[in-house]
Amino acid sequence: MQLTINDTDYNFRFGIGFVNKLDQKNIITRENIKFGAGLELSVGKVLDQSVPELAEILLTANATEVPKLQKKDLYDYIDDENTDIEELFNEVTEELKNSNATKLKVAKVIEEAEKQRRIAEMQQRLLEKQLC
Repeated sequence: MQLTINDTDYNFRFGIGFVNKLDQKNIITRENIKFGAGLELSVGKVLDQSVPELAEILLTANATEVPKLQKKDLYDYIDDENTDIEELFNEVTEELKNSNATKLKVAKVIEEAEKQRRIAEMQQRLLEKQLC
């Protein structure tokens, strides 16, 4: 993925280095065993359209690339009214769905999110029926 920000082209790579960096930032412990859960947590937040998480994912995806994108420049780009934030979310989501290092885990996260959405809809319909 590539973005042009302030007339500079920045590359974003969603490979194993990206996954490792995310996992180092978010470690969970189960039965005294530590696991990196960065990808799962980040994808969930991006699906919920968290702008700070979008920025974090982009900075992490650029961390292995040259030139390096500065946080301030990315924030200014995201804040710019001419930036189509919805399209940016879509681009990042598609990259996550298609990258060899992320696609299997992302598919599971999306499947679980969809399952939770369906459950919430059914609960809402049941509640509405009870109120009628």
